Amino acid sequence: MLFPALANNPQKDPKIGLTERFSYGLGDFASQMLYTPTGTILIYYYTEYVNVNIAVVATIMLLSRLLDGVSDLFVGWLIENTKSPYGKARAWLLRMLIPFFIAMVAMFSVPPGLDDWLKYVYIFVSYNFAISVVYTAINLPYGSMTTSMTNDSYQRSILVIYRMLLATAGNTLTLVVTLPMVEFFGNDQAAWTITFVILAAVACTCFFLTFAFCHERIVTPPPEKSDLKTTIKVIGRLFKNKYWVMLTLAMLTTFTADVVFSTANTYYCRYFLDNPNHIGTFATIMNIFKVGCLILVLPIMLKKTGKRNSLMIACVIIIIAAMVRFIDPYSATVAFVGAAIWGFGQGFTYACVFAMLPDCVEYGEYIDHERHEGMVYSGASFGMKLAAGLGAVIASTVMQVGGYVNNAPEQTDAAMNTILLATTVFPAILFALCIVSVLGYRLDKIYPDVIRELQQRRTSSNAADASAQTDAQADSSRDQQAQS
Repeated sequence: MLFPALANNPQKDPKIGLTERFSYGLGDFASQMLYTPTGTILIYYYTEYVNVNIAVVATIMLLSRLLDGVSDLFVGWLIENTKSPYGKARAWLLRMLIPFFIAMVAMFSVPPGLDDWLKYVYIFVSYNFAISVVYTAINLPYGSMTTSMTNDSYQRSILVIYRMLLATAGNTLTLVVTLPMVEFFGNDQAAWTITFVILAAVACTCFFLTFAFCHERIVTPPPEKSDLKTTIKVIGRLFKNKYWVMLTLAMLTTFTADVVFSTANTYYCRYFLDNPNHIGTFATIMNIFKVGCLILVLPIMLKKTGKRNSLMIACVIIIIAAMVRFIDPYSATVAFVGAAIWGFGQGFTYACVFAMLPDCVEYGEYIDHERHEGMVYSGASFGMKLAAGLGAVIASTVMQVGGYVNNAPEQTDAAMNTILLATTVFPAILFALCIVSVLGYRLDKIYPDVIRELQQRRTSSNAADASAQTDAQADSSRDQQAQS
C-alpha cells in the first residue's frame, strides 16, 4: 500500500466536520476543470484554433456519449467489486490521478499541421480517453462516495452543498482564466496546451486532498456473484426504481440545457457582445448568484419545500432568465441581468439533483433488498455525459442550420438568430421537460420510512448473524466435549 497512513477509516466520527466537507467539495472543483471546458469552450477551441467543422465535432461528441453507456456501467461494476484498504470508491481517486492529468492536457493538444481526417481521429481518441475513460473512472466513484460517507439525508445535503460551492468555484476559475491564459501564452494551439498543463496540475492536487481527508463510513462487502448475467439482472432492476428513472431524466434534461446554453454562449459573447472574454464575466456573475443561493436560500428551501419542489422552482426561474435576453440581445447589461437570475436558479438545480441521487440508492435497496450505489451512480453519470453530447449537437446543429461560418468577422442574420435561439429558447424547453419528468417524484415524503425500514433490516440481520455465531460456538463446544 502506497500510503498506509491514508487507509480508509470506517470508524471515523459519524458527524462530518468542516475539513472533510471542504475536502469532499474539492473533488468537484477538480472535476470542473475538465468537465467545464468540454461543455463550454472545447468546441470553440476546435473551430477557432484547430479549424475543424463544428457539426462534425459535435457528432463525434454525441457518438462518444454512446460509448459512455458501456464505460459508466463498467466503472459502476468496478466500484461494487473493489477490495482495497482505501475503500471501494475512494481508492479510484488515487488510482486515476496520473491518467486524469494526461487526459486534460491531451484533449487540448491537437497537433498542428495535421490533415482534417487525422484531426478528427485525434479528437475522437483524446476526447473519449478524457471523458469516456478517465472522467468516468474518477468522477463516478467520487460522486458515489456521498452514499458511503453517511446515510443521514441532511448531512448528505450539506455535503452536496459544499460540492456545489466548490464546483462553482472550479467552473468560475476555469472560465475566467482559460482564455486570458491562452492569450498570455501566445494565443495559439501551443498556448492551449500550456494552459491545461497548469490547470491539470491544480486539479490533480485537489483530487488528492479529497482522497486524503474523506472516508467511507458505510462499508459493504462486494457481491457474492459478479458475473455478466448477475450484472445484467442488476441493470434491469435499476429500471424498477421509478424515482431513479425520474431523476435520471431530470439530470439528462437539465444538463443538456446547460450545455446547449454554455456551448452557444461563447459564440454569443463574440458575435453579439463583440468580446469572447465576456464568457468569464458570465461565469463570475452566474456563479456569484449561484453561491449566494447555495449558502443563503437552498438549506432553508430543502427543509421547507423538499428537494423535488426546490428543483421545479429552479427550473421556472431559469426559464424566466433565458427569456430576459430577448429584451435586447445586443445589450451586455441585459445579458448580465439574465445571467444573475440564471445563476440563482442553478443554485437549486445541481444541488437538488445530486442530493436526490443518494436517496435513490436507499430506495433501490428498500425495494430490491440489495445495495447498488455503483450502478445507480453509473446510470445517472451516463445521463450527464449523454447530455454533454446532446447539448453540443443541439447547439452546433442549430448554428449550422443558420449558416454559421468558422472564425468569420461577422455572421449572417440567420446565423445570429440561431445563436440567440440556442442560448434562450432551446434551454428553456429542456428545463420545462425537467419539470414534467419529476411531477411524480414522491421520495422526499417517504424517505424517513425507507431509512427506518432499512435500519430495522440491518438490526435483524446483525441479530441473526450473532445468533448463528453463538449456535456455531455451542455446536463446536459440544463436539469437543463428545470427543473428550
